[in-house]
Amino acid sequence: MAATKIIGVDFSGAQADNKTWVAQGRLDDAGVLRLDSVQPMIRADLHDLLTTVKPPAVAAMDFPFGVPQSFIGYLNLNAPTMTEVWNHFGNIAFERFDADREAFIEVRRENGERPLEPKRAGDRIYPESLSPLNRRIRPMTYHGIAMLHRLYHANPQRWHVPPLNPGAAPDHTVTLLEVMPGAFLNTIGFVTAITKMPGYKNSAQAIPNRDRILAGLSENSGIPLPNLATVRNGCRANDDCLDAVIAAVAAAAWAKDPSQFRHPQPDELAMAQLEGWIYAIDAPDPN
Repeated sequence: MAATKIIGVDFSGAQADNKTWVAQGRLDDAGVLRLDSVQPMIRADLHDLLTTVKPPAVAAMDFPFGVPQSFIGYLNLNAPTMTEVWNHFGNIAFERFDADREAFIEVRRENGERPLEPKRAGDRIYPESLSPLNRRIRPMTYHGIAMLHRLYHANPQRWHVPPLNPGAAPDHTVTLLEVMPGAFLNTIGFVTAITKMPGYKNSAQAIPNRDRILAGLSENSGIPLPNLATVRNGCRANDDCLDAVIAAVAAAAWAKDPSQFRHPQPDELAMAQLEGWIYAIDAPDPN
């Protein structure tokens, strides 16, 4: 049997388009992940990679696949699932998205609604998550969803997107999985002091915290990483590089056994299919 292609993406909506990092590797039949590369990539090249990678493959990507139901309602979208939301955002400019977001926030302010930037239903499972409408990550939300629209619109049969497709992925598909590196780390046993901002990002202990993550990532996830040392220095120097590797490990864990992840319950599924869903290991928070 062929190895499963693994892609981990720390996605960025930065205007300069120089902050997205992509880790690539192969998961063999024994469940061993060998990393082939970890490098920055512009969004257009990530799109091309996803359209050309040979299935079976799992791409775990760190951006919201959808937006809160309340924002969808504000936009008057007829959207049974997030694919219709993708279609809307894929056909407007970022400036229009941002203006709609600002108007939505102002309506909530005038109505006394809190929080001003609502989370999605599934985000509430992970306290470290931010609303897709958060001012800091809104470009990532827009550009990520716009990319999903282009991918899906061009060839919908190519993609397996949990929770839209809650069953097992056919071998001829590429799985696109929404992840959050901090949430994944928390659910495999790393404590919040390491994973929560500023944690391993830009705190005074950032480098020691990155070292702790690198030292425990394989054991905690159950994914052997025999050549992690080849990318260790890059991960120590750059948290985006490390996040791409963490996303790749999450993708490998999914490819190995999707049942170990927290899936939407039956009463959560319809909302998850509309708003998107962060996938992390189904385990209690260690804190």
